[in-house]
Amino acid sequence: MSVLIQNNFVQHAALNKKTKSKNPMRILFYVVVAVTSYFGGLSAYLAFLSVVYDQGLGSESKLLIGWTLAPYLFLILPCYTLLFRWSRAMIWLRVILLIGLSLLAAASVPFLIGFGIGKLSHLFSPEIGAFAILFASSAIVFTIGSLVSLKERGYLLFMLAALVLIFYPSFNLASEVEKSRPAIHEIPQSFHGTVIIHYGVPDYPTIPKIKGYQVISIPEDGIYKTSSPRPPRGIRHTLVDEKGKEIRLLTINGEMMRLGSQPEVTISEYKVP
Repeated sequence: MSVLIQNNFVQHAALNKKTKSKNPMRILFYVVVAVTSYFGGLSAYLAFLSVVYDQGLGSESKLLIGWTLAPYLFLILPCYTLLFRWSRAMIWLRVILLIGLSLLAAASVPFLIGFGIGKLSHLFSPEIGAFAILFASSAIVFTIGSLVSLKERGYLLFMLAALVLIFYPSFNLASEVEKSRPAIHEIPQSFHGTVIIHYGVPDYPTIPKIKGYQVISIPEDGIYKTSSPRPPRGIRHTLVDEKGKEIRLLTINGEMMRLGSQPEVTISEYKVP
């Protein structure tokens, strides 16, 4: 009788485990945990740069995704998947495996950046330490998500935390991309001489924005006035035809800045050959 009860218990436990593994809601929660883990790592990385170095990513925002997403998808995530399904794994074992994966993923970044294996010192640089923080933080978030799934409680709290962890780096990276986006100066192909741009002049239109870029269309006389301040970013000079269609890029150096007749007005000048 006791053997029969034991067999029934084992079969029931196996059935519960099989049903649990195929539960659509659990699969959906795993996707949430996987996505949140990556963004949690990005959040830690950006916070580390801000607190320790007092800086953002600037123009390297897109590169960060390329450097870190590949190790996460092809190295870490498969192991995460096994650990998520391996409900019997002890917490200390999970932590050791995830920390080891984090260090391995951080060490793979120099190959993606292009450093290769020529200098092993790159593996001990502060930059690699920052990437290790990224992947280790991702591991912590994943561990917490796995525990929520195993305990079957704390879903709401984790989902609220997931919203914050996803929003913070997304907003931060979008802001950095916007800051590094150059202003475009469209110069008529027939123009030769000095371009003079007056920034911060009252009662003049602001610089228009086209497809996310601030675009200044230089008139035929070369003088442009706007109420907008000078964009704190680089300039991309383009030569355009009479219809405003880009012909080619121009390389122009030697921009000069000076104050205008009013304190808020600044004047930029450069010569077009």
